[in-house]
Amino acid sequence: MNYQQFVIAVKEKLEKILGDDMNVEIITTLKNNGQERVGLSISDKRVNISPTIYLEEYYEQFERNYTIEGIAESVSELYQEVRFEHTWEVNVIQDFSQIKSKIVYKLINAEKNETLLTTLPHITYLDFAIVFYILFEADSSGTATIPITNELIKLWNTHTKELYDAAQENTQKLLPAEFKPMHVVICELLKTRSYELVEDSPLYVLTNSLRCFGACCILYDDMLKEIGKELGENYYIIPSSIHEMIIVPESKSPSRDELDEMIVEINETQVSPEEVLSDCAYYYDCENNLLA
Repeated sequence: MNYQQFVIAVKEKLEKILGDDMNVEIITTLKNNGQERVGLSISDKRVNISPTIYLEEYYEQFERNYTIEGIAESVSELYQEVRFEHTWEVNVIQDFSQIKSKIVYKLINAEKNETLLTTLPHITYLDFAIVFYILFEADSSGTATIPITNELIKLWNTHTKELYDAAQENTQKLLPAEFKPMHVVICELLKTRSYELVEDSPLYVLTNSLRCFGACCILYDDMLKEIGKELGENYYIIPSSIHEMIIVPESKSPSRDELDEMIVEINETQVSPEEVLSDCAYYYDCENNLLA
């Protein structure tokens, strides 16, 4: 059974589990870096906003002999966790004055998203593109977002600069930055405070409080300057993914060419194609406050 057949089979089982009050549709979405993903949009007929659940990980389970019935039950349980309990007022989304405080930004690769960017207002920065989205809800279980398209910006009768100004304020407030040593982050992920169990590292992680689309923290007001002050020297920025940046003090870093080679290899072998941000490192000059 190929992936498309698998999605259809899960959809049919899920419809029986959820009943007549629910709609289950197969959708194909153009995601980051030109990646297309096929998943299920599950909606309550009484609510006008719905989550989409992508099934790649479930397909891997199926290939390990999990049953379609068991997978459909797991998808149903996930839906119950992430479902929306209330309807969003359409007129709120149409009114820029009401939605302005929820506009945030993220970084994606400009070249890899050339097609996608024709539909989105954006600002180029280095080899990135700053794009915008509406952040309705955000917590540890996930986020509810809508991308800001050319159609929306036209409806609002606004412009990209106004989006950026709003997002610059909102993103820092709604998704505050976290800058921590790598070994501390690893301990947090392992849910232990025994730092001695994790090898000390010269690396630091820059992301946001949700660790989702946190690479954009390099855009926060004076963020790069403050990191330089804390490190006391110039440093390299490694684009680990769209979710975080790795900071390496210059005195403890390999050469830039070696960093670039390492990034390419890691992107090809360790990072999901959808989450790749860039294939090269960047250098921050503290004295001139310059990232290049």
